[in-house]
Amino acid sequence: MVIRAKILWTVLSLVSLIAIISVFYTGFRKILSLPFRQTNDRLHEQGFPLTLDFLIPAGRYIDETITVKEILHYRLHKPSKRFHLFLSKVSESIPVKYRVTATTVFYLFWTLLFMVFFRIFTWMRYTTALFISFLFGATVYFFMPDFIMGKIDDSIFLGWALSLLGLRWWMKRKSVKDTQ
Repeated sequence: MVIRAKILWTVLSLVSLIAIISVFYTGFRKILSLPFRQTNDRLHEQGFPLTLDFLIPAGRYIDETITVKEILHYRLHKPSKRFHLFLSKVSESIPVKYRVTATTVFYLFWTLLFMVFFRIFTWMRYTTALFISFLFGATVYFFMPDFIMGKIDDSIFLGWALSLLGLRWWMKRKSVKDTQ
């Protein structure tokens, strides 16, 4: 009877989670398909404290048909900083093996900083602190400018950290089941 209750609770939780995610996804898609100019004008008319003015890219004409999704795509994918352009030009002149080495050292540097922090200021064990440090180091590295332009190295480091945490969770779960 207890197993049936747990299975029912799990199924209801999953169905609820899927329903909530689908509602948010549908709402997000609806918001992205709205015409940008009319939506921003309506927000100004109604006096909302947050408008879409911060999304308007400089030097771009916004007609009546452009959507919020197109504005976001243009705004997020346009290299907007001179530092990023300079860094990409400099990194192209460095040989690939040196860029990969520098990228790995940079990631391990952030991991070491988090490891030291967790070991000094918490009571975590070394393995727990190391695996969480890998994840936090990868997260910080994901948002920092680095020597390899693109997101492939960031994704590799995040995947590495998440796979280590998943492996640790699986091993802990397996050891708990074996002792029972």
